[in-house]
Amino acid sequence: MSTDIAISRESAILTIKLDRQSKKNAVTRAMYSAMATALREAASDDSTKVVVFKGDRDFSSGNDLVDFLEVPPSDHDAPVFQFMMALSECPLPVVAAVDGFAVGIGSTLLPHCDFIYASDRAQFMMPFINLNLRPEFGSTQLLPQLAGYPMAAEMLLLGEKFDAATALQARLITAIVAPEELDAKVAEVAHKLAGKLRPALIETKQLLRRQAEPMAERIKVEGAAFMATLSTDETKAAFNKILHR
Repeated sequence: MSTDIAISRESAILTIKLDRQSKKNAVTRAMYSAMATALREAASDDSTKVVVFKGDRDFSSGNDLVDFLEVPPSDHDAPVFQFMMALSECPLPVVAAVDGFAVGIGSTLLPHCDFIYASDRAQFMMPFINLNLRPEFGSTQLLPQLAGYPMAAEMLLLGEKFDAATALQARLITAIVAPEELDAKVAEVAHKLAGKLRPALIETKQLLRRQAEPMAERIKVEGAAFMATLSTDETKAAFNKILHR
């Protein structure tokens, strides 16, 4: 297991913690693989009823650009897509605790969670367009459904930072809590869920998550568009600008 992902268990609750604060929890290929494995194991473990996602101070600043550019994803077997599929198909309730930065995949993973609690200092951003990339993780389907087209367009076409109040208005998060109360709130909800019967949790979530278009197909369509832009001169220039500023 990657040392940058901390996996812990309390009774029926599995916690996946991004533990790379020196890089504001920027995600590497090894971290994606570790999280995908943990999610799949939780799904197949009858003793697990709830998954919790959290970061160490920051939730995640998105992809680690150095690691990302070293081996860009070129097919749907890449670790990032394995993680996307594992989370989007996770049959168990997923509770997220968001503090600090939630950038890129740190934001786009949230609609795949079932309860999302954010501190009032959380900052969100989906800057794909600024890098000449295409949105990912089903965000072009889920954000218009959650927030409505106008807000989704602001988030994905402008690629600007927004605060927790805006995230709540967009229904990207469940509620805003004070930073010092975030862990307690997430623990409270996770323990309530852990007190339910596992089959009831799984079947109720499955019914809630039914979509007209299978999420796996949307992730693949977005992923193909995303990967097609990686080798363009414009994208390389955008990455170089960030890496050398």
